[in-house]
Amino acid sequence: MKYQIVFSIFLLFSSIYSAESLKYTLINEMDVVGASADEIWSVFGSNDAPKIFLQLLPGVFEKIEILKGNGGVGSILRIVYPKGTVPLTNKEKFVTIDNRRRLKEVLQTEGGYLAMGATFYMETFQIFPKGHNSCTIKSMVRYEVPEKLASNVSPIISVEFLLTMAKVATKYVIENKKKISKYYVAVV
Repeated sequence: MKYQIVFSIFLLFSSIYSAESLKYTLINEMDVVGASADEIWSVFGSNDAPKIFLQLLPGVFEKIEILKGNGGVGSILRIVYPKGTVPLTNKEKFVTIDNRRRLKEVLQTEGGYLAMGATFYMETFQIFPKGHNSCTIKSMVRYEVPEKLASNVSPIISVEFLLTMAKVATKYVIENKKKISKYYVAVV
């Protein structure tokens, strides 16, 4: 499996909002060779994505519950991480799942970094085609935190976990493509 990782993290200190909040954006782009944008999107855009990632990342989550919805837009999830993890739990909502733009936005609505002082926290995945069998996975974390809490909250927020999700999704797609092609060769 070949893929090139272009790892770029940008901390963008945008305008200071009322109540002296800072806005941060963390970005990672990972180039994938061996899977198309549509194939990678089939994992991220799926209503089964919570179940898939629970399976692909054993030990990372203690539990993922869909509290409302079917895994599509508007679904609300409760994420529980193993004991000792910071944060331990949060609720999130799928606010955008755009199949045309291959864009998924997940808004944290309760607990997690919000309980630690962030006033806004959103994770985004967008898949861009590069060729017939290659693409780029852009992962982004955007959050806002009052300036007085930034030194406590910002060091624990990272885009690394989203990079891990991109890597396991890529591996899953490429391995399943190989299984399917072996099956068709054996049947034909």
